[in-house]
Amino acid sequence: MSNNILTRDQKKSLAQELFQQGKSKTEISNLLGVPRSTIFDWVSGRKHHTVTTIVDEYYTEDGELDGEDVYVPADPIASILSQSAQDRDAKQFIQELAPIVYPAPERTKVRQEANKIACVIGDTHFGCEDWNTLDLFLQTVAETKPEKVILNGDTMDMFAVSKYPKDARYKQSLIKEREAYHKFLKLLHDVTEPFGSEILETNANHSGNSVEGRLWRYLSAQLGELAEIAKDELSYQNLFFPKESWSRIKLVDEVILPTNFIVYHGTVVRKIGAMSARGEWEKKMTSTMTNHTHRMGMTCQRIPAAGLRGDIYNTNYENACACKMDPDYAPNCNWQNGFSIINYTDDVIGVEPIVVHGNKATVTSLGKTLRV
Repeated sequence: MSNNILTRDQKKSLAQELFQQGKSKTEISNLLGVPRSTIFDWVSGRKHHTVTTIVDEYYTEDGELDGEDVYVPADPIASILSQSAQDRDAKQFIQELAPIVYPAPERTKVRQEANKIACVIGDTHFGCEDWNTLDLFLQTVAETKPEKVILNGDTMDMFAVSKYPKDARYKQSLIKEREAYHKFLKLLHDVTEPFGSEILETNANHSGNSVEGRLWRYLSAQLGELAEIAKDELSYQNLFFPKESWSRIKLVDEVILPTNFIVYHGTVVRKIGAMSARGEWEKKMTSTMTNHTHRMGMTCQRIPAAGLRGDIYNTNYENACACKMDPDYAPNCNWQNGFSIINYTDDVIGVEPIVVHGNKATVTSLGKTLRV
């Protein structure tokens, strides 16, 4: 029977049968023409539950206690928070940070050699992520086999702990953000396992451990000096990175590639695309790739030779985002979905910005258009 005439339920049933036969999620995705993220949901067996109360217990939509996937962390954090003046809000915050567990993937028997490439995606803002962009990125990673995968900041949105006004009709939840992030990380780890990509996340203003990040601004407001006591337990890595053996994610301030090409989240925001990249060059005076603006842009500066010094070329890039175009706190944005490939073979930098158009993206490096 042709895959094109199978119903969604038939594909789901067939995917589960193939998985039981030992097929990998990637193989099933290719066979059925279904995105890896969808295959992951079909065969993972994870429960999706709605939180009806997060003060004491978690319940499923059927009204039964769901004690398998979510639990309240033990001391010392809970005991510290119980003394806080904002006890109810702090307890809710901790409950939303309960560990999310996925089984370790099987290691492949045949190892592959990674290429001198970095695939860079940023501003995923999990909680309002765009899965078309993420699936196309995972396809690109699988085919280019990069040495490095860089999640260039604002990985988590953390809207639930932000100072933006909230709509009381919509429940803001860190659980939703963390589940989406861990799902993507598991898919990314499965894809990169054969060639062992280094997976790095950079600090940013929404996510990470930096002082301007939403996590520590919230914790400082809620706990005050008590946050200092539990700073290790409350670190971004401890709260938001998977604790499973398959996890290879590392948190860094920046990634330095050959020719001193620096990848980091960035701080400059100017009105027109590429002008922010120009601003980052004015601060660093070297080649850079930043996110933060949610737009694609590129600028190049040639500094002519002088005296004993030869010509200097700097190229600076803004990388697009991987989140939805209409978040609650920023309507009618001039953003673009996309990601980038940085090739540094023979210590020469070549950058390909890839713009996502709905459910497809042309990747010139691969000589084809990828589709979800």
